[in-house]
Amino acid sequence: MDGDEEAILGLLRTLLAFSVLLDHLWGDGGDALLGGRLAVQTFYLISGFLISYVLTATDTYRGARLKFYQNRFLRLYPTYLAVALLTLMAHALLNTSFLPRYAEISDAADAVLLLSNALLVGQDWVMFMGIHEGHLALTGNFMDSDVPLYEELLVPQAWTLGVELDFYLVAPFLLASRRRLWLALLASLALRTVLIATGIGRADPWTYRFFPSELALFLAGALSQQILLPRLERLCARRRRLPALAVAALLLYSVAHFHMPLPPTLRDALFLAVATALLPLAFIFQCRHRWDRRIGELSFPLYISHMLVILLFERLAAGYKSAHPSAWLVAVAAASLAAAVALNLTVGVRVERWRRRIAAAPVEPDRLRLPDRAAVGRP
Repeated sequence: MDGDEEAILGLLRTLLAFSVLLDHLWGDGGDALLGGRLAVQTFYLISGFLISYVLTATDTYRGARLKFYQNRFLRLYPTYLAVALLTLMAHALLNTSFLPRYAEISDAADAVLLLSNALLVGQDWVMFMGIHEGHLALTGNFMDSDVPLYEELLVPQAWTLGVELDFYLVAPFLLASRRRLWLALLASLALRTVLIATGIGRADPWTYRFFPSELALFLAGALSQQILLPRLERLCARRRRLPALAVAALLLYSVAHFHMPLPPTLRDALFLAVATALLPLAFIFQCRHRWDRRIGELSFPLYISHMLVILLFERLAAGYKSAHPSAWLVAVAAASLAAAVALNLTVGVRVERWRRRIAAAPVEPDRLRLPDRAAVGRP
């Protein structure tokens, strides 16, 4: 399944990528599909489902943490690096303020940004840093900075990949025991409750960029895979139409999300709860339809490349945007999709071949073994 598992829940994942794209085009007031924040949090949920599946329901990484980490990093890094280099070239050719701003910040900030841009690791923590009186400092608001450091990320939306990497680091340990999984979930929920109660958790970046509180979403996805998937697979053997109905419900819910007469926090929580319950059915649907997998292959390239496309359009077609905003939006969306296809064909397909070879190679088991399928659920 390794390699193919990246296209799990393909239609939904691509819809989420479009939600983030439209949010970046329209801003917070666009109310398009699920919006950027909820789409990102749903990605966390799906990622937890996916990683739990490959660790506990397949033999690919049985007792092989190093192979797991290699494949996860390869999944993200080559495509990210290609987009980062193209973005750097675009800033240089378009003579933007991106590169000159590096001269305005401290050497420590330069080092943090250069390392995070080059290695991808730690981009989420950049959202909690700022420049105060010329010095790099931690901050609870990334806008509270003499020079906003997040603007110096080559691929601005890639901070979410830093959160993903945090989860990959702990996933083999947490998912090896249902007891650990539940304890980590409860601890994460308790932390989120405290942050909200104190008011900290109600403002960006604490709302969805702080990994310890977002861990609950990854683990909810993992529990959806471990507890609900086996039961719903048996149910779907008798009720064949159920997966298609679940996918249709998720898609319709996504489109109608902002039109529901509920407070925003309750509305978002309700969607995440529904998505957690229906993810196994969406997964079963994908397993029956190869076209859903093909669509899913474009979700990550679309997500990681769309800000570069927006940058190019805003610099090269700004006049057209003001004169024909609707047509400009359609053009950006179409160009982003075309860029995703090109990125998948030139980078994604080649990397998947590489990852498949790594996944198929026999290795000596690690000292800390990944869970046996029969053991999942026991402490």
